[in-house]
Amino acid sequence: MTHHDPVLAVTRLDSGIVQLAICDPTRENRLSYELVDQLFAALDELAGDESVKVLLVTGTPEIWCAGGTLQMLREMASGVYDERRLLALADRLLGFPVPVIGALEGHAVGGGLALALCCDLTVAAANRRYAVNSASMGFTPAMGLSVLLPAAVGHHVAAEMIFTGKYYKGRELADRRLFNAVVPGDEVLAHATDLAEQIAEKPRYVLELLKETLALPKRHALQEAIAREPLMNRICFTQPGSAALLDQTYLS
Repeated sequence: MTHHDPVLAVTRLDSGIVQLAICDPTRENRLSYELVDQLFAALDELAGDESVKVLLVTGTPEIWCAGGTLQMLREMASGVYDERRLLALADRLLGFPVPVIGALEGHAVGGGLALALCCDLTVAAANRRYAVNSASMGFTPAMGLSVLLPAAVGHHVAAEMIFTGKYYKGRELADRRLFNAVVPGDEVLAHATDLAEQIAEKPRYVLELLKETLALPKRHALQEAIAREPLMNRICFTQPGSAALLDQTYLS
């Protein structure tokens, strides 16, 4: 794990619930090298803790996770950063031994939405934005989005989100099966915590067996993405003008 200021905070709540808070406001909760490294380290440490029954992943009120930093995307484009590490992070979250709940009080975009899709349950905010914006920046989805999103919402909704790159308010997605619930932003954490408390009442051995079984289709789908997504992006990033397009459209 790299030695940087912490961009994750781990808090042990009651009844075997652990809160993993993404808290890197200086980079708008983007997937930086530090955040990726610390997510791996925290997931590995907590996975071995038999007292944990539910993992509750939160962000800031404004941003849950806003996807990769420009530096990371540039280094993916140039081949310096291996995209498969992000796919491995998605698999690590899917393979976490007990249920994971994403409390998406803030925006979740790109790789941030991929992280949310690796949670077992998600609660989103009616007024926040959720998107797969890679096509607008000149590349294809990463972190398993190309398979995890269709698995969650079906082909037609996933195709619309991926092809258009549109930013959707949570309320626009309320009936599209992407989230377990869409509630006002200031109710997200309470709703997610209530779900966590209901789950934490169950025996851990039951939760472990259910988690492994319910996550298996997603993990199988992710194997397809591991084979295909980095190849698609190598093709995208070798196109003339791709680097300039990324710089022009990032954050636009």
